[in-house]
Amino acid sequence: MASTADKRRQAAALAAERGRQGAGGRVVRRAGAVLLLLLLCTVPMLWVFGFFSSPEAVAAVKQLVDQQVAEYERVARGEAAFASAPGFGPLLEKMRDVPGEYRDLVGQQMGRLREARERAELASYFKLAPAQRQAELDRRIKADAARRQAWQAERENRDQMRATGGQQAAGAAPGGDRGDRGPGGAGRPGGGRTEDGRNSRSKGRIDRTTPELRAQQTEYRRAIDARRKQLGL
Repeated sequence: MASTADKRRQAAALAAERGRQGAGGRVVRRAGAVLLLLLLCTVPMLWVFGFFSSPEAVAAVKQLVDQQVAEYERVARGEAAFASAPGFGPLLEKMRDVPGEYRDLVGQQMGRLREARERAELASYFKLAPAQRQAELDRRIKADAARRQAWQAERENRDQMRATGGQQAAGAAPGGDRGDRGPGGAGRPGGGRTEDGRNSRSKGRIDRTTPELRAQQTEYRRAIDARRKQLGL
């Protein structure tokens, strides 16, 4: 049987062990609290300096897309005419300032804008009386042709300027690096992407549409193609 002295030594040892464990636990808790405090102080600073945010150019693109999507929604509700809907020109201008590594973010915004424009284009057309639709198709076809001519003229002028600059610069290839530039000199939305990526995005858009909307898309495309042929385009 253990003596009283032995029991006291065992109790003292047990108390000492518990004290060491408690001290270790307090150290761990204090270290965790310090790390949490450092994290709470560091994250806002990193956010302020832009480590978790896209550049201002991307924010500017998103802001303009938000505004234009709102305008297209007004057109889709019949509150404004499709002729007054915004074009892509201002957006393409802002895209000039977006760094290449943020192209995917810009592509997502362009996808939003394209879908909003398509909804507005269809809704505004089918809200018209049947007798008014051909005149609206003619207006849209002519407006589209005018935009294409303007883009082509601008592209030819830009290529000519690049060619001139390339001849003057030692070792530069005439015409420069065209890359995947689109109308307005900005990177063409979706340009340089893989075919699989384009197909995936197209499938995603289809999946987000209703059977009624897809039927309208088919009817609208058939009508506009037929009218183009009648106009010799």
